[in-house]
Amino acid sequence: MSFQIDNRAIKKALNKVNNSEKLNRSLKKRSEDYQVFQDVFNKPTLLTLYSLFNNRTLSYLNGIVNSGKESNIFWGVTPEGNDVAIKIYLTVASEFRKRLQYIEGDNRFKNINTNGHKLIELWARKEFKNLSKAHSVNLPVPKPIAVKQNVLVMDFQGIDGAPFPTLSETEVEESDFEELLNLITKLYMQSHLVHSDLSEYNVFKNSKDLILFDFGSAVDVSHPMSNDFLLRDLTNLCRFFSKRGITTPDAKSIFTEITENDV
Repeated sequence: MSFQIDNRAIKKALNKVNNSEKLNRSLKKRSEDYQVFQDVFNKPTLLTLYSLFNNRTLSYLNGIVNSGKESNIFWGVTPEGNDVAIKIYLTVASEFRKRLQYIEGDNRFKNINTNGHKLIELWARKEFKNLSKAHSVNLPVPKPIAVKQNVLVMDFQGIDGAPFPTLSETEVEESDFEELLNLITKLYMQSHLVHSDLSEYNVFKNSKDLILFDFGSAVDVSHPMSNDFLLRDLTNLCRFFSKRGITTPDAKSIFTEITENDV
């Protein structure tokens, strides 16, 4: 999608809401305001973006990069001219309630409020915290910059608004599998995290470097299901690389090696 949203566009859109206009009838399909409201830009999200523009976290949004059931990713630019990814979690609570197993049991998140908006905001903070832990030990993950309500801002992993390809979209080698196991082990032993949703779709490949992303489901190793999630991650990756013609060890043997070496 080709468009640009800045503080002025957000303010105009908020005025439309506050005047209680029938947006779907009154906005022209290709107008700036229509773009602002498309799918994700309800009033709470507009207010959050307005705040991020005002505190100079963001300068403008250039367009959408990826969309899904739970969130949309936009390419944004900071006042300093740096590219950032803006992840806007959709305010559809039913999708996030399906993922309560990744929050309940995590000692970092207690007294969970399953109210729609509160749960989504918790999920955004959870991903920010997980990325922060992984980034603190120099793991290759997007650097988290800010989180507010249902909006997460992080480093953009790509060039000129085009994200790096994922493993599913590019050629892979045996060295990629070995590097990925190193990253999973480091994540487990140094960050004390399990990704819990790892597959070929959430690992970028920049030339020969691998970058892990999409950390919303990641849990602390103390989580009662962390071992189940780790084994599932390993099984997914072994299956993917095997399909690409690369011989891999048994997932259970890798799991044992990682968990028994933990101190």
